[in-house]
Amino acid sequence: MKKLKVGLNGLGRIGRAIFRINQQRQLFDLALINEAQQDAANLAYLLKYDSIHGVLPERIGFGSGHLSIEEQPIALSHCADIAEAPWREHEVDVLIDASGDARNPARLAAWRDFPGWTITTHAVSHPDIHTVVFGVNDKTFDPLSQRRLSSSICDTVALAPIAALLEQRFGIARGYLTTLHPWLGQQRLLDGPAVVAGADGLQSHFALGRSAVNNLIPKTTSAVKAADAVLPGLSQRLQALSYRVPTSIVSSAVLNVELKQAGSPQELSALLRYAEQKQHLPILRNSSDPLVSHDYLGSPYSAIVDQRWTEVQHERHARLLYWYDNEWGYSSRVVDLVALIARDGQP
Repeated sequence: MKKLKVGLNGLGRIGRAIFRINQQRQLFDLALINEAQQDAANLAYLLKYDSIHGVLPERIGFGSGHLSIEEQPIALSHCADIAEAPWREHEVDVLIDASGDARNPARLAAWRDFPGWTITTHAVSHPDIHTVVFGVNDKTFDPLSQRRLSSSICDTVALAPIAALLEQRFGIARGYLTTLHPWLGQQRLLDGPAVVAGADGLQSHFALGRSAVNNLIPKTTSAVKAADAVLPGLSQRLQALSYRVPTSIVSSAVLNVELKQAGSPQELSALLRYAEQKQHLPILRNSSDPLVSHDYLGSPYSAIVDQRWTEVQHERHARLLYWYDNEWGYSSRVVDLVALIARDGQP
């Protein structure tokens, strides 16, 4: 299988996780990094040292117009506009946009003269961008005809495979999802104005300006709405709420659903365990160990179902609790998507 040349736009938390995962798995050649932050020494430092994932053992360096790993150069540019970076000059096959810039999906969808694939690492609602979530629609994805892609968001990547199994086996009548998500970089150590605007037009987003280190902050979440891209109509049956919690990594979620067909806790557990056994990638895992969030740090799975809390009442009211490393698990699927393109995208 030919190694593809990948361009990485954005070297934040997700961009650096993708870098580290590929360094372990060696699935593609990183040809170019574009990052608006212009201090190459600082970027090299952040690649080497990470407060969550530890110290990268390889030697990281920098020079004029490049970073390096074990003295192998990786081209570096600092363009504010994704379209201005020299992707073609470096013969990039797949461009991963990990910047989180909400303007980029429309830019990429309209980018007709870029011959390769683009992957946006957040939820996208655009008719020309195809969302791929492993465990839901990866087997029907055709990289020869679908080249503008989204890898959705971490919460959806964890939820959707579980919801798809429930929908196929029992049917979902209605339900509720509650997620607990670690703080993010745009939150504050001390109280101040909210950095992120409220999409719902309410003042509830003001709470995101409060100190992230000693508060539970309720907020809206796009986890279910984003799942509509691969499970159409799910948001009409599921409601969702999220809490930002004062931890640095690993999310958890509680999914309560009313099943259309009767089931038992044993049937539900068996369904999830069978899905784990037959999968070819680390999508779902089941655990019955009495673990806490930190125990799932670095897990490559999209979701780990904590079977201690699986419950079905009155044959139709089901509850599932699951965990996911919101950086490493999600970024592992982005790398898997590049591998899938490399495998099936050659004419």
